Amino acid sequence: MTTVAYHIETHRNPPQVERLVSTLLRWAPHSVVVVSHDERSAPLDVERLTSIGAVVLSSRGGYSDMSHARRWLETVQWLQRNNIEYDWLSNLSGQCYPVRPLDVVHAELATSQADAYIETFEVFDPSQTPWGTARGRTRYTFQHHRLRRLTQGQMAMLRPLQVVNRLQPWVRLTTATGLTVGTRVQAPWGEDTTLYGGSFFTTLSSTAVERVLQFVHDRSDVIEFLGGSLAPAEVFFQTALGNDPKQDLRIENNCRRFFDFSHTRFNHPRTLTRDDLPVVFESGMDFARKFGLDDQDGSELSTLDLVDRHLEQVSAGAVG
Repeated sequence: MTTVAYHIETHRNPPQVERLVSTLLRWAPHSVVVVSHDERSAPLDVERLTSIGAVVLSSRGGYSDMSHARRWLETVQWLQRNNIEYDWLSNLSGQCYPVRPLDVVHAELATSQADAYIETFEVFDPSQTPWGTARGRTRYTFQHHRLRRLTQGQMAMLRPLQVVNRLQPWVRLTTATGLTVGTRVQAPWGEDTTLYGGSFFTTLSSTAVERVLQFVHDRSDVIEFLGGSLAPAEVFFQTALGNDPKQDLRIENNCRRFFDFSHTRFNHPRTLTRDDLPVVFESGMDFARKFGLDDQDGSELSTLDLVDRHLEQVSAGAVG
């Protein structure tokens, strides 16, 4: 039997977190579910989550910094300390939700020839990167000092200040992840280290997880540099696996997640509604993000209720 461990980073909406955990363990009761909850946020019902089979770790969260990778590493270390064996480690947010039955997903993973399901591309290759090389250079060739967090209104108001970035090559002012000032320094990217990027949400085999840990141990220079970058979580796994010295991992360039960044700002995916569900289900992805709870629009069933109904129908063979 394939064992999948789920690492879930949460910082808001405890009822939605509980619903996600309950759904994971209902569909895949042999899974290991570890919730890494931001200690500064609304508290979770730890007793309730523990009673249904989850583990809750308290951690200090952040945004667009190394806290995302650090929390993932804390979960891996917890699994190691407790001698918990797993075949795959999948990371989620509290606003993710399965959109395929997990027994089907786990059966596919059990027979998979891949070692990692992960979106990946070379950040500085204009033929590969969907970000644009200018964004990549701003994020990952400067060391950034975070001055303060901003509301979305403040981000929009201060965004015109970023014109200074076009006028000179030494300093970068950014507002999308809070007010930050970056200064150009010598980056570790070069002939022997390629910077790869993509989504933070991945499904990694235990072998791939070990390779990430080895990279963290061997390349402290890269990890330290990423600590001063913007959005380091969006290059962390990709760069570790892409620069693995053995180069024998079978990497599928597919993170098995659905998200939609169209018509959005500040690097946040759009909140999905019932109108999006046909496209979501047709995508064949395992999980989608992000969902909310308060979206019934006067109907009896919320979007997540409709997802649950679809999962039941697919599992029973009634759909597709």
